[in-house]
Amino acid sequence: MATTASRIKDYPRTRQGVRNLDQPRQLRGGNPMPVNVGPDERMISALGGGALTALGLASRGWLGLGLLFAGGSLLVRGLSGHCTVNQAIGRNTAR
Repeated sequence: MATTASRIKDYPRTRQGVRNLDQPRQLRGGNPMPVNVGPDERMISALGGGALTALGLASRGWLGLGLLFAGGSLLVRGLSGHCTVNQAIGRNTAR
């Protein structure tokens, strides 16, 4: 129940004191997942991630699960253009 209460605080009140659920507050820090991967790197990540995901779905056991996880991670990186490792080390190849 505590998570519901914290989510409700994310919505500002209207003039009448009612929560305005149509316009939640924006994050102060800007975009939480900025694009920091270049277009060529994104394409390679998406293609490689798709291949590893397909291979992971075809395999069984722990190896298949590992391939599925790695492929999914690369696929998300390629589609979103955001890499958490790049963000952590301050690298941006999207410039």
